[in-house]
Amino acid sequence: MFKAVYFQTLTGDTMHRPKLIFSILLLSIFVLVSNLTLKAQVDSRPVEPSYDVLLQIVIGGDDKPNMPLPQNLTGIARQLKANYPYADYKLATTYVGRIAVNGNLENKSISNVFGQTQQGDTPSFWEWSLVGLRTSPSATGRNDLALNVFRFGARIPVRTGTARDGSGGSQPIFSYENIGLNSGRLTVPENIPTLVGSLALPNTTGTAFLVLTLRPA
Repeated sequence: MFKAVYFQTLTGDTMHRPKLIFSILLLSIFVLVSNLTLKAQVDSRPVEPSYDVLLQIVIGGDDKPNMPLPQNLTGIARQLKANYPYADYKLATTYVGRIAVNGNLENKSISNVFGQTQQGDTPSFWEWSLVGLRTSPSATGRNDLALNVFRFGARIPVRTGTARDGSGGSQPIFSYENIGLNSGRLTVPENIPTLVGSLALPNTTGTAFLVLTLRPA
């Protein structure tokens, strides 16, 4: 009697085993296909385009030695001369970077905009950033680029007096002042230098002009 019961139990387990194996195999195939489908969807997403960023600082009315304006800023020079009384404009410095659509860019550096070397006792500290780059085709078909935020700031040395040193001579005293420009929801045309703002320069009659260019990378 015991043998018969054991035979029935063993026979039942053996009969269900192929169904169990088939179920496991089917589940494995389903998981594999799901993973392959998800990977294909991720791989098929378009790559966000990138743009080279060119931020050029143009100085008007500054008698310090700077570089002549490059050819790509000819239009900017005409725009400035039509609105400001300075006889000449020079390129103080150029910053470059790269940003993708929906990306951000931040730059911090030491500047010699007043002719100081980076090893000088009173360098200028510049900081600028772009936040949330987006493409925005215009009604004319031109590809405009929109920024959620454009920010430019600097810490500039300002001479505030003199002090006597140990040898009896006089030494200038400097303090740092903050200047800057913040702009929200800024739109610039693609690959065209665009004047985005100006800053008065401390202790001079000059003005710094910020020119931004975004061109496809």
